[in-house]
Amino acid sequence: MSGTSAATDTTASPALFHLAFPVHDLDLAEAFYVEGLGCSRGRRSAEALVLNFGGHQLVAHLEPRPLQPQGSIYPRHFGLIFEQHSALLALEQRAMAQGLKLGSPLRRRFAGTALEHSTLFLIDPSGNWLEFKHYADPTAILGQTHTTGVGDHPCDAGRSG
Repeated sequence: MSGTSAATDTTASPALFHLAFPVHDLDLAEAFYVEGLGCSRGRRSAEALVLNFGGHQLVAHLEPRPLQPQGSIYPRHFGLIFEQHSALLALEQRAMAQGLKLGSPLRRRFAGTALEHSTLFLIDPSGNWLEFKHYADPTAILGQTHTTGVGDHPCDAGRSG
């Protein structure tokens, strides 16, 4: 790309995030995301469902072939980072009241470090893992570049979440 610098952040201006993901049943997906999580429903066709997910666009696409279930959060998951811990606690209560499938209960990761955060994992009816979290220090969301901590994948003990 001519005229651009490697340091230019093309995502710096305000933008909405979009994620398309597979589901095996649109009715179950709608029940989970709208009734269970409280997302707003957008357009729906026979093949797809648009959702407002924290102000961002999710599109659940019907995948008629069987989906390969994941045994844990890796390699793929998506979710939201809450600015207020109370919002994460409210979501946990809602998930429990709605009987949503828990992937991992609310827990604190990396306590006492700059990366400390609370995290909760849910699993939708198609086996998609969702993570909801709150960082004690908001600079850890996109900053703290001096540390290598990202995730806690068993194949890489040096990563943290």
